Amino acid sequence: MKYLFLSLTLVFGLSSFGPGRLKPIKITKNITTSLPADFGVMPDELIASRYPAQRKPIAAYTGANGLVDLVVTEKPSTFAKKDIPLLQKFYKPAILSMYSEVQFIREEVTTLNGHEFLVFEFVSSVKDDDKKKNKLAPIQKYTIVQYAIENDKLLIFTFNCPANLKPEWQATANKIMRSIKIS
Repeated sequence: MKYLFLSLTLVFGLSSFGPGRLKPIKITKNITTSLPADFGVMPDELIASRYPAQRKPIAAYTGANGLVDLVVTEKPSTFAKKDIPLLQKFYKPAILSMYSEVQFIREEVTTLNGHEFLVFEFVSSVKDDDKKKNKLAPIQKYTIVQYAIENDKLLIFTFNCPANLKPEWQATANKIMRSIKIS
């Protein structure tokens, strides 16, 4: 009996570090999604260190462990909604140029909740400079990024976590990204 209790405690204790159930979140008045219950708003200092950019994201959330993020950004765009397939020609090379290696899992234009998105799902690596004497291990990330056009703005939804967490998070990440609604 003691071993059964210990085993159940271990199973439930370890499962609490996983993705968990999703709850609806209102990102803006026109954008909603669903996130795990343990996700919270990312502090400004963490946004600045992880996602340095001229424009602050319109929303950034992180899991309780601080390793799993969903970030939503927007920027002005001259593209129309019908141009989503054309964006693929621009953003795939941009993704490839940001990392040492990229393994694409999925690259497609798809309709989710009545809105067309360009979707890239991939695992990336950033390697230390080969010329350095004391090289660091590559940093590997699992990422899903979705692009959408709405009201002359390009909306970018990015989910990422360390690549070693991909087996645990891939299904939930896809549920999160499929739950995005733009009205």
